[in-house]
Amino acid sequence: MTTNLSESVNSMFKNTRHFPVSSLVEETYFKTAQLFANRGRQTQAMIKSGSQYFEVFFDAMNSSQQESNTHIVNEFDRHNHTFIITETQSPLETPRPPERFRVMLQSQKCDYGEYQAKHLPCSHVMVACKSVNVDPMTYVPMLFTLQHILHMYDNSFGLLSHESMWQEYEVDQWGPDPRRKRTAKGCPVSTRIPIEMDEDENERPSRKKYGLCRQHGHSRNNCPNISPS
Repeated sequence: MTTNLSESVNSMFKNTRHFPVSSLVEETYFKTAQLFANRGRQTQAMIKSGSQYFEVFFDAMNSSQQESNTHIVNEFDRHNHTFIITETQSPLETPRPPERFRVMLQSQKCDYGEYQAKHLPCSHVMVACKSVNVDPMTYVPMLFTLQHILHMYDNSFGLLSHESMWQEYEVDQWGPDPRRKRTAKGCPVSTRIPIEMDEDENERPSRKKYGLCRQHGHSRNNCPNISPS
């Protein structure tokens, strides 16, 4: 099963996937270094403009806020802030029957699991916070702030010098086993016993039986068992 990360990597190396391994490693290093430089510059510009979060963050929060309007809240403990959230409509992203989930604000847990996975208040946490007049932003970790993201992009990559300036490699070099090298030219010859599936369709004899004599390859024109009328 492929993941979003692997699909993203495949799209980045679409034009270099047929290159040798050394070229792929070099392309990975250069693309990552350029990505960190560009993202760091963009994040710093957003901080100077007065922003605290990315637009994607606000889109996710607004989507959860709209979905929370269809939930019903039942508070069970006003001191520990525990709730039972009942859905009245099926979610649009993952179509399923409406269900009921527990929300524990103090322990920052929700039975739906989205809050623990994404570390963002889901629709159930949103409606629970709204019922007790608590700002949902208090349950958003600092790692989503632009200042924290900027520190991540501050990591710099070292410059690669010219190959003539590299130190001599004195460690044992690894290579393919010469005993397993194929010396014959052309396509490899299979040692597997051929079966009917290996036969060419043009060379494969006809398996259809004639209706009168029940023999393979016979027809009304060439069947010797049928006397001419």
